[in-house]
Amino acid sequence: SFSTSKDTKEALKSHPEMTGDDWEVVQNKVPKIDAATLRAAKFEPNPAKEWCPPGHGDLYPSLAGSGALKKLIEQGKKYLFVSNSDNL
Repeated sequence: SFSTSKDTKEALKSHPEMTGDDWEVVQNKVPKIDAATLRAAKFEPNPAKEWCPPGHGDLYPSLAGSGALKKLIEQGKKYLFVSNSDNL
């Protein structure tokens, strides 16, 4: 996600065999909702905290929207296994 991208890239620097060109697909962002007003939450001290990733189901729109899905299909890929660390 946009929240973990920097840390992930840093951690994988010591494992270049695990990455390649255009290896990262970042989820979209959705606004956090204020439970009291049901409107988009505001956090003036740090507006970046007003957003969150939409969840695991966003994988498919993210792949399509980033162009990664098209590249995988052009490479002849038929199957894609995806797992998050919290699913293992």
